[in-house]
Amino acid sequence: MVERGSIDAVRVVALYPREDGPAGWEHTQAAANWLDAHGVTPAVPSRLLASGPALPASTLGLDAPVTDDGRGVDLTIALGGDGTLLHASRWVADHGVPVVGINLGDLGFLSSYSSDELTVALEDLVAGRLHWESRERMQISVSRGGETIAQDTACNDAYVKHGVVPRLLRLACHIGDQYMATYKADGLIVCTPMGSTAYNLAAGGPIVAPGTGVFTVSPICPHSLSHRPVVTPEHTPIRITYVGPGDVSSAFLTSDGEWTVELEVGDEILVTNAPQPLKLVPPRTSVFQVLATKMGWSGPGRGDAPPRDS
Repeated sequence: MVERGSIDAVRVVALYPREDGPAGWEHTQAAANWLDAHGVTPAVPSRLLASGPALPASTLGLDAPVTDDGRGVDLTIALGGDGTLLHASRWVADHGVPVVGINLGDLGFLSSYSSDELTVALEDLVAGRLHWESRERMQISVSRGGETIAQDTACNDAYVKHGVVPRLLRLACHIGDQYMATYKADGLIVCTPMGSTAYNLAAGGPIVAPGTGVFTVSPICPHSLSHRPVVTPEHTPIRITYVGPGDVSSAFLTSDGEWTVELEVGDEILVTNAPQPLKLVPPRTSVFQVLATKMGWSGPGRGDAPPRDS
């Protein structure tokens, strides 16, 4: 079920720019100056405060989205593509801070505004016109010999892949208490609805609308053509056991493309629904309109839907 809320009485706004080019910092500087001029305190992650262009003197440097006097950041603005929005989301989600994306990248499935709409976004912010929607996250743990050795929380996905030497992995998968299959594949992806348009999409997995309340399990290049992506309820645990091989190449578990742990044969991965969802200011068009526009599903025309039969 999708929860919704408004973003009111904004006092502190964190700016989270992409770091691989000048566009992110240019927009960050413009946003910080605009916020400062309109009585809103801008903030950036501490590691970025000294590495970019001059920002207003009021700008805070934060190690977490909480100010020195204990106040929470009211909103985080991600200035980049979907990857930047994902980084920002991982930074703020546990603190319940909403995030909104200004798309400076190519696809921008998750962003609410385009690069030339920065001022529009800021005006909507101070006018109280922004609303957030909840997005499911996954809790991931790795057990070895009965002990938990690693944990993470993912907004998009978690996947197991082979190491440096390409080998077919054997991955046994249980849904709840039910054994489902032992995959022979290059890997296996478990994703949230938000992550369904990321690695899952490239691997041939289903596109899932936000708020559907499911996770998907998609094999990467399975050796058996009968192994297809599976959709499971979000509250049903998914357990993956690394069966092998363990003689030549290792396997790795990665979440959101940021957190990685090397696996040993016999390791168990447990994926469950995270109790704290991400608060995302969603795109202003439906997921289907975004797909039609971003992926060219509308064909060579303007993207208008054909008339329905009367």
